[in-house]
Amino acid sequence: MTALTDNMQYVYNTSVNKYPLNPDEFGKTALRNNMTAAIITPLRELKDPRLFVYSEPAPAKVAAGLSPLNHQAYQGAPSDEGLDDMSTKVQAGQYSLINRYRYYGTYIGEPTIQIGYPELCFNIAEALNRGWATGSAEEYYTKGIQASQNFYGIKEGDNSVFFLKKDGKIGEYDTYALKFNFTDYYAQPSVKYAGNNAEGLEQVLTQKYMAFFQNSGWEAFYNHRRTGIPKFDVGGPGTGGGRTSLPLRWQYPDNERSTNAANYTEAIKRQFNGQDDVDAVMWLLQ
Repeated sequence: MTALTDNMQYVYNTSVNKYPLNPDEFGKTALRNNMTAAIITPLRELKDPRLFVYSEPAPAKVAAGLSPLNHQAYQGAPSDEGLDDMSTKVQAGQYSLINRYRYYGTYIGEPTIQIGYPELCFNIAEALNRGWATGSAEEYYTKGIQASQNFYGIKEGDNSVFFLKKDGKIGEYDTYALKFNFTDYYAQPSVKYAGNNAEGLEQVLTQKYMAFFQNSGWEAFYNHRRTGIPKFDVGGPGTGGGRTSLPLRWQYPDNERSTNAANYTEAIKRQFNGQDDVDAVMWLLQ
Protein backbone atom coordinates (compact mmCIF):
# COMPACT_ATOMS: atom_id res chain seq x y z
CA MET A 1 0.00 0.00 0.00
CA THR A 2 1.31 3.40 -0.96
CA ALA A 3 -1.79 5.63 -1.05
CA LEU A 4 -5.47 5.91 -0.11
CA THR A 5 -6.36 4.39 -3.46
CA ASP A 6 -4.95 1.10 -2.14
CA ASN A 7 -7.43 0.94 0.75
CA MET A 8 -9.49 -2.20 1.15
CA GLN A 9 -12.84 -0.60 1.79
CA TYR A 10 -16.58 -1.13 1.60
CA VAL A 11 -18.23 1.25 -0.87
CA TYR A 12 -21.94 2.05 -0.55
CA ASN A 13 -24.57 2.67 -3.23
CA THR A 14 -28.07 4.14 -3.43
CA SER A 15 -29.98 0.90 -4.03
CA VAL A 16 -29.27 -2.04 -1.74
CA ASN A 17 -26.21 -0.92 0.23
CA LYS A 18 -26.93 2.55 1.57
CA TYR A 19 -24.57 4.27 3.99
CA PRO A 20 -25.92 3.51 7.51
CA LEU A 21 -26.27 7.20 8.39
CA ASN A 22 -28.20 8.67 5.49
CA PRO A 23 -31.05 11.13 4.83
CA ASP A 24 -33.66 8.50 5.75
CA GLU A 25 -32.12 8.18 9.21
CA PHE A 26 -31.82 11.91 9.86
CA GLY A 27 -35.06 12.21 11.82
CA LYS A 28 -34.31 9.09 13.85
CA THR A 29 -30.72 9.44 15.03
CA ALA A 30 -29.23 12.80 14.00
CA LEU A 31 -29.82 14.25 17.47
CA ARG A 32 -28.57 11.13 19.24
CA ASN A 33 -25.10 10.92 17.78
CA ASN A 34 -23.25 13.35 20.00
CA MET A 35 -19.49 13.32 20.21
CA THR A 36 -17.26 11.91 22.92
CA ALA A 37 -14.49 13.82 24.64
CA ALA A 38 -12.13 10.98 23.73
CA ILE A 39 -12.12 12.19 20.10
CA ILE A 40 -13.06 15.86 20.49
CA THR A 41 -10.41 16.73 23.08
CA PRO A 42 -7.31 15.64 21.11
CA LEU A 43 -8.65 17.17 17.90
CA ARG A 44 -9.31 20.42 19.73
CA GLU A 45 -5.96 20.49 21.52
CA LEU A 46 -4.05 19.77 18.31
CA LYS A 47 -6.10 22.36 16.39
CA ASP A 48 -6.79 19.64 13.86
CA PRO A 49 -9.02 20.53 10.88
CA ARG A 50 -10.66 17.11 10.98
CA LEU A 51 -12.59 18.46 13.96
CA PHE A 52 -14.74 20.49 11.55
CA VAL A 53 -15.43 17.44 9.39
CA TYR A 54 -16.17 14.91 12.11
CA SER A 55 -18.41 17.13 14.18
CA GLU A 56 -20.35 20.35 14.59
CA PRO A 57 -19.79 23.06 17.20
CA ALA A 58 -21.71 22.85 20.46
CA PRO A 59 -24.73 25.17 19.97
CA ALA A 60 -24.31 26.72 23.41
CA LYS A 61 -20.71 27.66 22.59
CA VAL A 62 -21.78 29.37 19.36
CA ALA A 63 -24.63 31.13 21.14
CA ALA A 64 -22.05 32.44 23.60
CA GLY A 65 -20.16 34.08 20.73
CA LEU A 66 -17.58 31.54 19.56
CA SER A 67 -17.09 31.06 15.83
CA PRO A 68 -17.85 27.59 14.43
CA LEU A 69 -14.23 27.65 13.23
CA ASN A 70 -12.93 28.19 16.76
CA HIS A 71 -11.67 24.87 18.09
CA GLN A 72 -12.87 25.86 21.56
CA ALA A 73 -16.47 25.79 20.28
CA TYR A 74 -16.37 21.99 20.33
CA GLN A 75 -17.13 19.85 23.35
CA GLY A 76 -17.45 16.11 23.79
CA ALA A 77 -19.16 14.12 26.51
CA PRO A 78 -17.17 12.07 29.04
CA SER A 79 -17.22 8.43 28.01
CA ASP A 80 -18.54 7.36 31.42
CA GLU A 81 -21.39 9.85 31.62
CA GLY A 82 -24.87 8.44 32.20
CA LEU A 83 -27.28 8.49 29.29
CA ASP A 84 -29.87 10.67 31.06
CA ASP A 85 -27.32 13.36 31.95
CA MET A 86 -25.80 13.23 28.49
CA SER A 87 -29.18 13.55 26.80
CA THR A 88 -30.08 16.55 28.96
CA LYS A 89 -26.82 18.29 28.06
CA VAL A 90 -27.26 17.53 24.36
CA GLN A 91 -30.71 19.12 24.44
CA ALA A 92 -29.15 22.14 26.17
CA GLY A 93 -26.60 22.46 23.35
CA GLN A 94 -23.59 21.70 25.53
CA TYR A 95 -22.14 18.94 23.35
CA SER A 96 -21.05 18.72 19.74
CA LEU A 97 -23.00 16.42 17.45
CA ILE A 98 -21.66 14.35 14.59
CA ASN A 99 -21.34 16.40 11.40
CA ARG A 100 -24.72 16.03 9.73
CA TYR A 101 -23.48 17.25 6.34
CA ARG A 102 -20.88 14.51 6.00
CA TYR A 103 -22.67 11.68 7.75
CA TYR A 104 -26.33 12.25 6.85
CA GLY A 105 -26.08 14.18 3.61
CA THR A 106 -26.12 11.34 1.06
CA TYR A 107 -26.99 7.67 0.64
CA ILE A 108 -23.45 6.85 -0.45
CA GLY A 109 -21.56 8.54 2.38
CA GLU A 110 -17.90 7.68 2.71
CA PRO A 111 -16.37 4.22 2.20
CA THR A 112 -15.91 2.12 5.31
CA ILE A 113 -12.23 1.26 5.51
CA GLN A 114 -11.33 -2.32 6.40
CA ILE A 115 -7.57 -2.13 5.85
CA GLY A 116 -6.36 1.39 5.19
CA TYR A 117 -3.22 3.22 4.18
CA PRO A 118 -3.30 5.64 7.17
CA GLU A 119 -3.41 2.70 9.59
CA LEU A 120 -0.53 1.04 7.76
CA CYS A 121 1.57 4.19 8.12
CA PHE A 122 0.87 4.45 11.84
CA ASN A 123 1.61 0.74 12.32
CA ILE A 124 5.01 1.20 10.70
CA ALA A 125 5.65 4.37 12.72
CA GLU A 126 4.85 2.50 15.94
CA ALA A 127 7.15 -0.37 15.00
CA LEU A 128 10.00 2.03 14.24
CA ASN A 129 9.37 3.97 17.45
CA ARG A 130 9.58 0.74 19.46
CA GLY A 131 12.80 -0.30 17.70
CA TRP A 132 11.31 -3.34 15.99
CA ALA A 133 12.85 -2.25 12.69
CA THR A 134 15.08 0.50 11.36
CA GLY A 135 13.87 3.58 9.52
CA SER A 136 12.23 6.95 10.11
CA ALA A 137 9.19 6.78 12.37
CA GLU A 138 8.55 10.46 11.72
CA GLU A 139 8.27 9.85 7.97
CA TYR A 140 5.45 7.35 8.41
CA TYR A 141 3.86 9.36 11.21
CA THR A 142 3.51 12.39 8.93
CA LYS A 143 2.37 10.25 6.00
CA GLY A 144 -0.33 8.75 8.19
CA ILE A 145 -1.60 12.13 9.34
CA GLN A 146 -1.71 13.56 5.82
CA ALA A 147 -3.38 10.46 4.39
CA SER A 148 -6.08 10.58 7.07
CA GLN A 149 -6.70 14.28 6.56
CA ASN A 150 -6.98 13.68 2.82
CA PHE A 151 -9.48 10.86 3.37
CA TYR A 152 -11.70 13.31 5.23
CA GLY A 153 -11.43 15.88 2.46
CA ILE A 154 -8.90 18.23 4.06
CA LYS A 155 -6.48 19.52 1.46
CA GLU A 156 -3.71 22.09 1.39
CA GLY A 157 -5.01 25.60 0.90
CA ASP A 158 -8.69 26.48 0.60
CA ASN A 159 -11.36 24.17 2.03
CA SER A 160 -15.07 24.44 2.74
CA VAL A 161 -16.73 22.98 5.82
CA PHE A 162 -20.45 22.63 6.43
CA PHE A 163 -22.64 22.64 9.52
CA LEU A 164 -26.38 22.16 9.84
CA LYS A 165 -28.17 25.49 10.20
CA LYS A 166 -29.65 26.30 13.59
CA ASP A 167 -32.94 24.37 13.75
CA GLY A 168 -32.25 23.37 10.15
CA LYS A 169 -33.57 20.40 8.23
CA ILE A 170 -31.56 17.93 6.19
CA GLY A 171 -29.94 19.81 3.31
CA GLU A 172 -29.88 23.18 5.13
CA TYR A 173 -26.26 23.99 5.90
CA ASP A 174 -24.03 26.95 6.64
CA THR A 175 -20.77 27.01 4.69
CA TYR A 176 -17.46 28.25 6.09
CA ALA A 177 -14.15 28.81 4.33
CA LEU A 178 -11.19 27.09 5.97
CA LYS A 179 -7.55 27.57 5.03
CA PHE A 180 -5.16 24.79 5.92
CA ASN A 181 -1.38 24.60 5.82
CA PHE A 182 0.14 21.31 6.88
CA THR A 183 3.53 22.85 7.63
CA ASP A 184 1.94 25.21 10.15
CA TYR A 185 -0.14 22.40 11.61
CA TYR A 186 2.88 20.13 12.00
CA ALA A 187 5.00 22.91 13.52
CA GLN A 188 2.89 22.79 16.67
CA PRO A 189 4.98 21.19 19.46
CA SER A 190 2.07 18.93 20.34
CA VAL A 191 1.92 17.60 16.77
CA LYS A 192 5.57 17.47 15.70
CA TYR A 193 7.02 14.03 16.34
CA ALA A 194 8.83 13.99 19.67
CA GLY A 195 11.18 11.17 18.76
CA ASN A 196 11.48 7.46 19.44
CA ASN A 197 10.33 7.69 23.02
CA ALA A 198 7.14 7.35 25.07
CA GLU A 199 5.89 10.80 24.04
CA GLY A 200 6.44 10.04 20.37
CA LEU A 201 4.66 6.72 20.73
CA GLU A 202 1.64 8.39 22.32
CA GLN A 203 1.55 10.88 19.45
CA VAL A 204 1.51 8.06 16.90
CA LEU A 205 -1.21 6.13 18.71
CA THR A 206 -3.34 9.24 19.28
CA GLN A 207 -3.21 10.17 15.60
CA LYS A 208 -4.02 6.58 14.72
CA TYR A 209 -7.06 6.67 17.00
CA MET A 210 -8.27 9.92 15.44
CA ALA A 211 -7.86 8.42 11.96
CA PHE A 212 -10.25 5.57 12.85
CA PHE A 213 -13.28 7.84 13.22
CA GLN A 214 -16.36 6.17 11.67
CA ASN A 215 -14.26 3.55 9.90
CA SER A 216 -12.17 0.41 10.42
CA GLY A 217 -14.68 -1.44 12.57
CA TRP A 218 -13.42 -2.34 16.04
CA GLU A 219 -9.79 -1.39 15.38
CA ALA A 220 -9.95 1.69 17.63
CA PHE A 221 -11.02 -0.50 20.55
CA TYR A 222 -8.49 -3.21 19.77
CA ASN A 223 -5.69 -0.64 19.70
CA HIS A 224 -6.85 0.93 22.96
CA ARG A 225 -7.04 -2.53 24.54
CA ARG A 226 -3.46 -3.23 23.47
CA THR A 227 -1.92 0.16 24.27
CA GLY A 228 -4.19 2.02 26.72
CA ILE A 229 -4.33 5.01 24.36
CA PRO A 230 -6.37 7.12 24.38
CA LYS A 231 -7.38 7.32 28.02
CA PHE A 232 -11.14 7.02 28.47
CA ASP A 233 -13.19 8.33 31.36
CA VAL A 234 -14.31 5.37 33.46
CA GLY A 235 -16.06 4.89 36.77
CA GLY A 236 -19.31 6.65 35.98
CA PRO A 237 -22.66 5.11 35.07
CA GLY A 238 -21.88 5.19 31.35
CA THR A 239 -19.26 2.46 31.82
CA GLY A 240 -21.17 0.42 34.35
CA GLY A 241 -20.14 2.32 37.48
CA GLY A 242 -17.19 1.63 39.74
CA ARG A 243 -14.83 0.53 36.99
CA THR A 244 -11.20 1.61 36.75
CA SER A 245 -10.70 0.52 33.14
CA LEU A 246 -12.64 -0.66 30.11
CA PRO A 247 -13.28 -4.40 29.68
CA LEU A 248 -10.63 -6.32 27.78
CA ARG A 249 -12.74 -9.08 26.27
CA TRP A 250 -16.23 -10.40 25.62
CA GLN A 251 -17.63 -13.31 27.57
CA TYR A 252 -18.48 -16.45 25.66
CA PRO A 253 -22.08 -16.32 24.37
CA ASP A 254 -24.80 -18.24 26.20
CA ASN A 255 -25.37 -20.66 23.32
CA GLU A 256 -21.68 -21.62 23.39
CA ARG A 257 -21.88 -22.34 27.10
CA SER A 258 -24.98 -24.50 26.73
CA THR A 259 -24.24 -26.40 23.51
CA ASN A 260 -20.48 -26.79 23.94
CA ALA A 261 -20.19 -26.87 27.72
CA ALA A 262 -17.21 -29.22 27.99
CA ASN A 263 -14.97 -27.26 25.64
CA TYR A 264 -16.20 -23.94 27.05
CA THR A 265 -15.26 -25.04 30.57
CA GLU A 266 -11.86 -26.29 29.44
CA ALA A 267 -11.13 -23.10 27.48
CA ILE A 268 -11.99 -20.90 30.46
CA LYS A 269 -9.93 -23.11 32.76
CA ARG A 270 -6.85 -22.95 30.53
CA GLN A 271 -7.04 -19.24 29.81
CA PHE A 272 -8.62 -17.54 32.81
CA ASN A 273 -8.42 -19.91 35.79
CA GLY A 274 -12.02 -20.93 35.30
CA GLN A 275 -13.50 -17.41 35.36
CA ASP A 276 -15.19 -16.00 32.25
CA ASP A 277 -14.03 -12.54 33.31
CA VAL A 278 -14.32 -9.52 30.97
CA ASP A 279 -11.24 -8.01 32.67
CA ALA A 280 -9.05 -11.09 32.27
CA VAL A 281 -5.95 -10.63 30.11
CA MET A 282 -6.18 -12.86 27.05
CA TRP A 283 -3.18 -14.55 25.49
CA LEU A 284 -3.13 -11.99 22.68
CA LEU A 285 -2.24 -9.24 25.16
CA GLN A 286 0.34 -11.17 27.16
